Amino acid sequence: MPKLTNHEEVKQSIAEAAWKIILEQGLGGASVRAVAKEAGVSLGALRYYFSTQEELIAYSRELVYQRTAERMRRVFKLDMPPKEKIVQVLLNLLPSSEEKRLEVEARLVFKVYTRHKGDKFDAQQDSVYLAIKEVMSYLVLLNLLKKDSDLHLETERLYCLMDGLALDAMIRPELLEANRMKRIIIYHLNSACSEEFGTTGW
Repeated sequence: MPKLTNHEEVKQSIAEAAWKIILEQGLGGASVRAVAKEAGVSLGALRYYFSTQEELIAYSRELVYQRTAERMRRVFKLDMPPKEKIVQVLLNLLPSSEEKRLEVEARLVFKVYTRHKGDKFDAQQDSVYLAIKEVMSYLVLLNLLKKDSDLHLETERLYCLMDGLALDAMIRPELLEANRMKRIIIYHLNSACSEEFGTTGW
Protein backbone atom coordinates (compact mmCIF):
# COMPACT_ATOMS: atom_id res chain seq x y z
CA MET A 1 0.00 0.00 0.00
CA PRO A 2 1.53 3.37 -0.98
CA LYS A 3 2.54 5.62 1.85
CA LEU A 4 0.15 8.53 2.37
CA THR A 5 1.74 11.97 2.23
CA ASN A 6 1.02 14.38 5.06
CA HIS A 7 0.91 17.57 3.03
CA GLU A 8 1.11 19.88 6.03
CA GLU A 9 4.25 18.12 7.27
CA VAL A 10 5.83 18.50 3.83
CA LYS A 11 4.97 22.21 3.75
CA GLN A 12 6.46 22.69 7.20
CA SER A 13 9.66 20.84 6.30
CA ILE A 14 10.00 23.07 3.22
CA ALA A 15 9.45 26.16 5.39
CA GLU A 16 12.11 24.95 7.85
CA ALA A 17 14.50 24.52 4.93
CA ALA A 18 13.68 28.09 3.90
CA TRP A 19 14.56 29.31 7.40
CA LYS A 20 18.00 27.69 7.13
CA ILE A 21 18.66 29.20 3.70
CA ILE A 22 17.47 32.63 4.84
CA LEU A 23 19.72 32.59 7.91
CA GLU A 24 22.73 31.45 5.90
CA GLN A 25 22.26 33.46 2.68
CA GLY A 26 19.61 36.07 3.40
CA LEU A 27 16.16 36.31 1.89
CA GLY A 28 17.67 36.88 -1.53
CA GLY A 29 19.19 33.42 -1.41
CA ALA A 30 15.89 31.70 -0.65
CA SER A 31 15.02 30.87 -4.24
CA VAL A 32 12.59 28.03 -4.78
CA ARG A 33 15.42 26.00 -6.34
CA ALA A 34 17.74 26.49 -3.33
CA VAL A 35 14.97 25.73 -0.84
CA ALA A 36 13.90 22.62 -2.77
CA LYS A 37 17.49 21.32 -2.65
CA GLU A 38 17.77 22.02 1.10
CA ALA A 39 14.40 20.37 1.78
CA GLY A 40 15.26 17.34 -0.33
CA VAL A 41 12.26 17.67 -2.63
CA SER A 42 11.99 18.19 -6.35
CA LEU A 43 11.37 21.64 -7.79
CA GLY A 44 8.04 20.38 -9.09
CA ALA A 45 7.04 19.13 -5.64
CA LEU A 46 7.90 22.48 -4.07
CA ARG A 47 5.91 24.36 -6.70
CA TYR A 48 2.95 22.08 -5.96
CA TYR A 49 2.81 23.63 -2.49
CA PHE A 50 4.15 27.12 -3.23
CA SER A 51 3.69 28.59 -6.68
CA THR A 52 5.89 31.64 -5.97
CA GLN A 53 8.80 32.58 -3.75
CA GLU A 54 6.61 35.22 -2.10
CA GLU A 55 4.05 32.58 -1.17
CA LEU A 56 6.80 30.43 0.32
CA ILE A 57 8.20 33.34 2.35
CA ALA A 58 4.73 34.28 3.63
CA TYR A 59 4.03 30.72 4.77
CA SER A 60 7.48 30.43 6.37
CA ARG A 61 6.86 33.63 8.32
CA GLU A 62 3.43 32.49 9.50
CA LEU A 63 4.88 29.15 10.59
CA VAL A 64 7.35 30.98 12.83
CA TYR A 65 4.47 32.85 14.47
CA GLN A 66 2.42 29.65 14.78
CA ARG A 67 5.23 27.68 16.41
CA THR A 68 5.91 30.48 18.89
CA ALA A 69 2.23 30.76 19.81
CA GLU A 70 1.95 27.00 20.31
CA ARG A 71 5.03 26.98 22.54
CA MET A 72 3.63 29.82 24.65
CA ARG A 73 0.31 28.02 25.09
CA ARG A 74 2.13 24.93 26.35
CA VAL A 75 4.13 26.93 28.90
CA PHE A 76 1.09 28.86 30.13
CA LYS A 77 -0.65 25.53 30.80
CA LEU A 78 2.18 24.23 33.01
CA ASP A 79 1.39 23.68 36.66
CA MET A 80 3.90 25.93 38.42
CA PRO A 81 3.94 29.05 40.63
CA PRO A 82 2.74 32.16 38.70
CA LYS A 83 6.00 34.13 38.88
CA GLU A 84 8.05 31.13 37.82
CA LYS A 85 5.65 30.58 34.93
CA ILE A 86 6.10 34.16 33.72
CA VAL A 87 9.88 33.75 33.72
CA GLN A 88 9.58 30.48 31.81
CA VAL A 89 7.30 32.03 29.20
CA LEU A 90 9.86 34.77 28.56
CA LEU A 91 12.79 32.35 28.49
CA ASN A 92 10.93 30.30 25.89
CA LEU A 93 10.97 33.30 23.55
CA LEU A 94 14.77 32.98 23.37
CA PRO A 95 16.90 30.48 21.38
CA SER A 96 17.76 27.91 24.04
CA SER A 97 17.80 25.00 21.56
CA GLU A 98 18.68 24.51 17.89
CA GLU A 99 15.01 24.24 16.93
CA LYS A 100 14.12 27.46 18.76
CA ARG A 101 17.23 29.17 17.41
CA LEU A 102 15.99 28.74 13.84
CA GLU A 103 12.54 30.02 14.77
CA VAL A 104 13.77 32.99 16.80
CA GLU A 105 16.37 34.11 14.25
CA ALA A 106 14.02 33.60 11.29
CA ARG A 107 11.40 35.74 13.02
CA LEU A 108 13.88 38.62 13.41
CA VAL A 109 14.84 38.38 9.74
CA PHE A 110 11.18 38.40 8.68
CA LYS A 111 10.59 41.42 10.89
CA VAL A 112 13.37 43.35 9.14
CA TYR A 113 12.14 42.06 5.77
CA THR A 114 8.83 43.87 6.32
CA ARG A 115 10.68 47.20 6.39
CA HIS A 116 12.81 46.18 3.40
CA LYS A 117 9.65 45.58 1.39
CA GLY A 118 8.34 49.00 2.39
CA ASP A 119 5.44 47.51 4.35
CA LYS A 120 4.37 48.66 7.79
CA PHE A 121 5.20 46.16 10.51
CA ASP A 122 2.11 45.19 12.50
CA ALA A 123 3.11 44.04 15.98
CA GLN A 124 -0.40 42.72 16.55
CA GLN A 125 0.42 39.95 14.07
CA ASP A 126 3.65 39.07 15.87
CA SER A 127 3.26 36.07 18.19
CA VAL A 128 6.07 37.36 20.43
CA TYR A 129 4.29 40.68 20.94
CA LEU A 130 1.04 38.83 21.67
CA ALA A 131 2.87 36.63 24.20
CA ILE A 132 4.28 39.76 25.86
CA LYS A 133 0.78 41.26 26.06
CA GLU A 134 -0.45 38.05 27.69
CA VAL A 135 2.39 38.19 30.22
CA MET A 136 1.50 41.79 31.06
CA SER A 137 -2.18 40.90 31.46
CA TYR A 138 -1.13 38.07 33.76
CA LEU A 139 0.95 40.49 35.86
CA VAL A 140 -2.04 42.82 36.14
CA LEU A 141 -4.36 39.94 37.05
CA LEU A 142 -1.96 38.83 39.79
CA ASN A 143 -1.66 42.43 41.01
CA LEU A 144 2.11 42.27 40.54
CA LEU A 145 2.66 45.29 38.31
CA LYS A 146 3.60 48.47 40.17
CA LYS A 147 0.56 50.67 40.81
CA ASP A 148 1.85 53.71 38.94
CA SER A 149 2.96 51.73 35.88
CA ASP A 150 1.96 52.66 32.35
CA LEU A 151 0.77 49.31 30.98
CA HIS A 152 1.36 50.26 27.34
CA LEU A 153 4.91 51.50 27.99
CA GLU A 154 5.76 48.48 30.14
CA THR A 155 4.49 46.19 27.36
CA GLU A 156 6.64 47.99 24.80
CA ARG A 157 9.64 47.98 27.13
CA LEU A 158 9.45 44.22 27.68
CA TYR A 159 8.87 43.61 23.96
CA CYS A 160 12.00 45.62 23.12
CA LEU A 161 14.00 43.79 25.79
CA MET A 162 13.05 40.37 24.45
CA ASP A 163 13.81 41.36 20.86
CA GLY A 164 17.12 42.81 22.02
CA LEU A 165 18.06 39.63 23.86
CA ALA A 166 17.11 37.51 20.85
CA LEU A 167 19.17 39.71 18.53
CA ASP A 168 22.12 39.69 20.92
CA ALA A 169 21.97 35.89 21.08
CA MET A 170 22.02 35.84 17.28
CA ILE A 171 25.03 38.16 17.03
CA ARG A 172 26.94 36.94 20.10
CA PRO A 173 25.97 33.28 20.51
CA GLU A 174 28.91 32.70 22.83
CA LEU A 175 27.01 34.72 25.46
CA LEU A 176 23.82 32.69 25.07
CA GLU A 177 23.76 31.12 28.50
CA ALA A 178 20.48 30.21 30.22
CA ASN A 179 21.33 31.61 33.64
CA ARG A 180 22.53 34.90 32.14
CA MET A 181 19.28 35.32 30.20
CA LYS A 182 17.22 34.39 33.24
CA ARG A 183 19.02 36.93 35.43
CA ILE A 184 18.41 39.70 32.89
CA ILE A 185 14.71 38.82 32.66
CA ILE A 186 14.33 38.67 36.45
CA TYR A 187 16.17 42.01 36.79
CA HIS A 188 13.69 43.57 34.40
CA LEU A 189 10.65 42.04 36.13
CA ASN A 190 11.93 43.20 39.52
CA SER A 191 12.08 46.76 38.17
CA ALA A 192 8.52 46.62 36.84
CA CYS A 193 6.76 44.69 39.60
CA SER A 194 5.85 45.28 43.23
CA GLU A 195 7.20 41.87 44.26
CA GLU A 196 10.62 40.46 43.48
CA PHE A 197 10.93 37.52 41.10
CA GLY A 198 14.24 36.43 42.55
CA THR A 199 17.84 37.52 42.94
CA THR A 200 20.07 38.55 40.05
CA GLY A 201 23.51 38.02 41.50
CA TRP A 202 26.18 37.71 38.79
